[in-house]
Amino acid sequence: MRTILTLLLASASLASATTLEVLRVFQPLSLHGTDVDHEFKGEAIQARIFARPMVLSGAMPENLVLAVATPHRMPATFNYDVNECNLLALFQIELSGIMSNSGELKVVFNLTKMHAPEGIELPIRTVLGLSIQALKETLEDYHHPENKPLKVEIVIEGTTQKNRSLRDLNGGFIVKG
Repeated sequence: MRTILTLLLASASLASATTLEVLRVFQPLSLHGTDVDHEFKGEAIQARIFARPMVLSGAMPENLVLAVATPHRMPATFNYDVNECNLLALFQIELSGIMSNSGELKVVFNLTKMHAPEGIELPIRTVLGLSIQALKETLEDYHHPENKPLKVEIVIEGTTQKNRSLRDLNGGFIVKG
């Protein structure tokens, strides 16, 4: 009897095991500390969207949204000692995603704690534009064509009187896969 209980408990723990997936996540990265620029919307800036593999689990696509904002330190061979490159982390912009019962993904960019870091010459509008594009590319890479299109709502929260115009970035897009 004890053996049967042990086997039941062991199989129950396996049944609740977490699925780990290796996925491609696009992030808005600062190129400060390097000698390169990249064009974004017709302007040369020291930032670019890059993809990286990440191991993710849990609720998808909500955790994909969170992954776009995870810290990133670019590896280098020498003479490059920048601890953080992800623009969302550098500007302390919080990102969250919530899936509604209707199947729409609401993504919130919270600017309440936002501040421009020293030494990074990028307007916040550009940072948000890159971040929204990185999010879109991440979701498009993950979304399977056989699934129905995913409607994504973008909400900019935590603006102040000074940066209230950033709310015009509210909107969204549809991911078709």
